[in-house]
Amino acid sequence: MSNQINIAPMAHKEEKLQIIADYLEELKDALADVLEEYEAEDAKDADSSSEKLDTLTEALDALEDAFDAINDVVLDEM
Repeated sequence: MSNQINIAPMAHKEEKLQIIADYLEELKDALADVLEEYEAEDAKDADSSSEKLDTLTEALDALEDAFDAINDVVLDEM
């Protein structure tokens, strides 16, 4: 799985931020799907460590924070 973010060098800074926000949204959705798989696995195996689940949840929270921060900047610039 190899996706690259292509941002036109001549794009305005607001456009660049919007492109990044769009990719962050896609990344959040993909990570949420993986997190659901781990949660389902964790529910089946009571002895399973929830450390990975906690780490992935923190990563998803960080992506959401980054997405929100970028959107705040984009909306402020408009």
